[in-house]
Amino acid sequence: MPSLFMRTRAAHLRLGRRGEDIACRLLESKGHEILARNYRKGRWELDIVARDGLNLVFVEVKTRRGKSSGRPAAGLSQGQKYRIYRAALSYMREIGKPAIPYRFDLIELMFEGRKLVELRHWLRHFGRESVTRSSS
Repeated sequence: MPSLFMRTRAAHLRLGRRGEDIACRLLESKGHEILARNYRKGRWELDIVARDGLNLVFVEVKTRRGKSSGRPAAGLSQGQKYRIYRAALSYMREIGKPAIPYRFDLIELMFEGRKLVELRHWLRHFGRESVTRSSS
């Protein structure tokens, strides 16, 4: 019999997956091409990698249920920004270090029950200049 912890974690993972699915549809509706989902290199991970015209876009997806837990964007710490940045560098190395512009976007989703009540896409939520090694 699954423990309460396992059921709670499974629900959290389902919510995150649902948020990423919606985020991908949003990006595609804006003309982005999804290149990768849940890209992982060692301990670094990217939720979504997309192409927007000539730009490479690394997207972090933050999903929350209920307003009491605060804005999803507030959950993106300096340490997470650093890890996203490192994952982006790994991804770019894998594809041959193209000399193309890139950016870091954030998509936040808020649910009340099963209903999506808010969806925001923050373009250029942070940049490499705001990420330092000391923030890990």
